Amino acid sequence: MANNIQQNFANHIKSNITALGLFNNGTELSGSNYARVNINPSTQLQVTSDANNYYISNTANLSFAQATGDWGTFNQVGIFAGSTLWFLVDVPSRTVRQYDQVFIDTGALQITIPKSVT
Repeated sequence: MANNIQQNFANHIKSNITALGLFNNGTELSGSNYARVNINPSTQLQVTSDANNYYISNTANLSFAQATGDWGTFNQVGIFAGSTLWFLVDVPSRTVRQYDQVFIDTGALQITIPKSVT
């Protein structure tokens, strides 16, 4: 029964994700042409599982707009439901300069939800 709760939770999170943003230590980046990436959870996200966890991952490449000015350095991706920041996922630090474009390859964004909590 507990696995059904976690599976329902994973499906609920997946279906309510609406956007991704780039953050540096909890502060969202800004700059010329910066915008969050809108997500269609029914076509761009999936829930899979193994013996221990449920995983929410992207099923398509996701791309931010090309920077028309420096955005700064990011080390987190923010997961949004509407305008509400739900949580931050730590990623390797990267600096975005003018003309750079940030891509998230298919399957590279992964949120893990344990099947059991001890």
